[in-house]
Amino acid sequence: MLATNNQFCILDEFMCNVCKGKLLLDAEKDEKICSSCGIVVRESNSLSSDVESITEKAGMTNALESTSLMMYDIGLPTVIGNRNVDATGRHIHDPEIDRLRRLNRFTISSNPKMKNLNKSVGEIRRITEIMGLNSLVAERACYIYRKILNKGAIRGRSISGIVSASICVACEDMSIPISIDKIAEIAQSATKKSINHYYKFILRELKMSGKVLNPTYCISQIARRAALSAKAERKALRILEAVQCNPELSGKKPISLAAAALYLAVCEVKENTTQLRIAIAAGITTITIRKRSVEISQILNNLKS
Repeated sequence: MLATNNQFCILDEFMCNVCKGKLLLDAEKDEKICSSCGIVVRESNSLSSDVESITEKAGMTNALESTSLMMYDIGLPTVIGNRNVDATGRHIHDPEIDRLRRLNRFTISSNPKMKNLNKSVGEIRRITEIMGLNSLVAERACYIYRKILNKGAIRGRSISGIVSASICVACEDMSIPISIDKIAEIAQSATKKSINHYYKFILRELKMSGKVLNPTYCISQIARRAALSAKAERKALRILEAVQCNPELSGKKPISLAAAALYLAVCEVKENTTQLRIAIAAGITTITIRKRSVEISQILNNLKS
């Protein structure tokens, strides 16, 4: 271990499972962070470590851990261990065990579906962890990707594009506001145009309907990024509650309505901020905020009269 400053230390003996980069130890948060891709490495608890050590001594794969769609084999692998012992710990003298072990490894590594899942699950984990999304979003994205893969619809298409689109669908299902531009930036090998294309492709293949995000879910995210007060946030929620059922706003982007409501709330509570600051926090233009603000102001005036 090599110390770099008071907070971070380089862990030479550990590597990232995704990009094989060196890990940094955050002394304040007690977390291991990859210096290359930024993923926070999750630590296994002492119970799982004890179980792993016991099963390793018995020459078995740890099958007692909880199953997860984030594992390409859903946490239920069938792998012959390196030790020539059976489940009771007795030594196996059969020479056929080495041939079976080689055949087992060849079968796993040569399966194209397993290789595809291994790559896609790693990409989903990388993108969701860098964006700060929780594990439930990653699990949902893996579930969507598996359904597309099982239908045989991925062949000849971009894995990175479908992975990014699966994350978008998962966030939409869980009412989490997300920026496609941010996903495209992190994915690197997928453009915004391709993500939109595969997003529609997934909805069509799985016969799903796009879910309209409630603008109120975007308020707290924009307010936090723009460093706005809780008073302005509460006022914006009241504004959206008053106008969100109006037909004149149907079809408008939820993120633009939330940003406009926040700007009007800031003006009412006389908080020092600008349209540009809110626009950058929301990932839209100031022109869009001005248009939505005028529309919402007109609706509020009509409601008062």
